[in-house]
Amino acid sequence: MKPGVFQAYRVAGLAVAILALVSVGVFWFRADQLGWFGETVSDVPAWHDQWQEWVDDRADIDHPAMVHWIPEHCLCRFFMAGHAADLSERAPSLGYAAYQTGEISLSIDLARPLRSTPDFNTPGPLILLTNTDGAIRYLGPYSDGLTCTSANSLVDDWLPLSRSGQAINLDVTSCRCLHNPDEAAESAQTGLN
Repeated sequence: MKPGVFQAYRVAGLAVAILALVSVGVFWFRADQLGWFGETVSDVPAWHDQWQEWVDDRADIDHPAMVHWIPEHCLCRFFMAGHAADLSERAPSLGYAAYQTGEISLSIDLARPLRSTPDFNTPGPLILLTNTDGAIRYLGPYSDGLTCTSANSLVDDWLPLSRSGQAINLDVTSCRCLHNPDEAAESAQTGLN
């Protein structure tokens, strides 16, 4: 076999291997990190009540509030960080005080960190907006789909405080974090017993 032909086969083989690796990675990510946001919330009214109770119990939140919930060890935080930062920059001009809880990934100049995090199941990064009285106006993901931008934002319509009503938005396909390391370790330990 000529050296040039052998080199061409090596390059083609490497290209196929890289393509296969990327395909497996994309398949895993879509199966594990992108899906129906409400899949793990079996009782939406109870879930809303848990969040409302968490908000009501907080003395360190001024209302109206914009709260970014960013689960720890969640790859989705990389996709939502830009949109969350943009919303936090706009928050004061819209009348909101901006906060973050969970994994602190925004600049503390944009959103003040809260000390405690919710201790109940939440499918992935979400944003919570409250009225002046502390009632939840919007609770759900930032956007529809994997990319999180103002172009596909679900929350932007709820930013004006003049808008009445409430949205608990779980019926959407979005980036989610169903398998954090603590849950995986706990499941593995349970399986061993």
